[in-house]
Amino acid sequence: MKKIIITLILLTPIGSFSEQWHILGTRPMGMGGAFVAMAEGPLAQYWNPAGLAQVSSQNVSGVDIPVGVSLEMTGGIMANANEIGDLAEQFSSIQSAQEGGTALDAKQVSAFVKTLTLLEDMNQSGKGILLETAAGVNFKFSKISVSVNNFTTIGLNPYIDSTNISLDTDGGSIQGIDFTGVTTDASDFTTPEQTSAAATIKSAIDTIGYAQLSAIFENLGTITDAQTLANAIVSQALTANLTDAQITAAANTISEYAADVAPIIQNVTSGNPYTENESNLSIAGGNFTEVAFGYGQQVDWLSGLSIGGNLKAINGRIVDTTFAFMSNSETGDIFDDITDNAKSSWKPALDVGFLWDVNQKYSKWPMKPRFGLVVRNINSPKFDGPISGSYQLDRQIRFGLAFSPANFWHVAMDMDLTKNKTAVDGFNSRQLALGTEINLINKKSFNLPLRLGLSKNMAESDSKLTYTAGTGLNFLYMHLDVSAGIGSDKTEIDGTKYPNKLEVAASFGLLF
Repeated sequence: MKKIIITLILLTPIGSFSEQWHILGTRPMGMGGAFVAMAEGPLAQYWNPAGLAQVSSQNVSGVDIPVGVSLEMTGGIMANANEIGDLAEQFSSIQSAQEGGTALDAKQVSAFVKTLTLLEDMNQSGKGILLETAAGVNFKFSKISVSVNNFTTIGLNPYIDSTNISLDTDGGSIQGIDFTGVTTDASDFTTPEQTSAAATIKSAIDTIGYAQLSAIFENLGTITDAQTLANAIVSQALTANLTDAQITAAANTISEYAADVAPIIQNVTSGNPYTENESNLSIAGGNFTEVAFGYGQQVDWLSGLSIGGNLKAINGRIVDTTFAFMSNSETGDIFDDITDNAKSSWKPALDVGFLWDVNQKYSKWPMKPRFGLVVRNINSPKFDGPISGSYQLDRQIRFGLAFSPANFWHVAMDMDLTKNKTAVDGFNSRQLALGTEINLINKKSFNLPLRLGLSKNMAESDSKLTYTAGTGLNFLYMHLDVSAGIGSDKTEIDGTKYPNKLEVAASFGLLF
């Protein structure tokens, strides 16, 4: 039940479409996403087209076929969903009480108050799910490159309706919460813990507002004020055979969330029963297929400096749809809506890159420093959207720095110079990446690389590090590589910790 609750909660909405920098290729992913100043081989066209012209024994021609996927839970949404999942059993009992016209005990009221707060928190900006894929075929012939790459982004943002969840009747089969017959006499309490719990709940009700809280119940019976409502809640807990420890814990939870839930309860009093809840799933995404022609050339006026560019034709397929899952019975409707509402269009785009191999100008500088800068989608192409007029693919600028302490050892760093929006509304991306590659066996006929890296999203203050690793087997002209990344931020669910970010990639190539 809990896993079902978490799954349903995570399937929720988003606004206009944008993209962060995609990690294309196993070698860059294994190095944390740092490759702008190391751009070479067929993937140079994407990472920095100036790398097509660099003079290097590793700047080979050939074909590279990368495939990668990334999944990220943003803004702590998985933790929210997990906490709500923990309350699933109590929420089911609240629903049964509403349908049957019975009262709520302290544990149920605490679950209701806490769940309302968690649900409202899920509507905060930056909370959602981000799914990205990057794959393609990249050819390089000397300084010229041709590629067909696909970049797909799907974003989900939560909108949870915390207004239309009233606990009174709907005028039909829903009877509403009814405290008729529940004792409100504090003299029935037999222990100091029960009396103390009632006092704690009474104080919390004062914070929430007795008039607002009582308005969401169908029938109050003999309840007339905050104290008698608190007494009734404790009495109902005793009827449900809760222990003093359970009642005390529930009272403390109600008190803890009272201030946060007060404005939510105010809205609930003007809402409808949960049967008219308007929670929905919104999906926004873009599927961009880039057909690119790239060229790099060294300049005469500064030794080691090369400039490159890509001329691209991009097919953008934009999706922006909303699925009201509380009123739709067919899950398949989601996929039908995505298919029906997708809008496709072709637009031109241009990339430009710069790469300077310092040693070609200053041969005595140690560790072979390189500096790179790339600007993708300079013209910010706009694609036809299914709802509004157009969706813009924003310009991206990324800087890179690389060193080679030895022929078999490389170190690189990348930094986004632009703050890139993502498909999760309110969640921005500005990646700082650091990585290294050590060729454990460094022969032309056989190469065994080990790659390690880390990255951090500097645009989000609560972002944690992502650790990456990769390896491969390069034999003669063929290479097969794999890489993966895992976020250090984890959420514990049923005793097992799950990372909030995962990414994997694989590639096959023929290089000569």
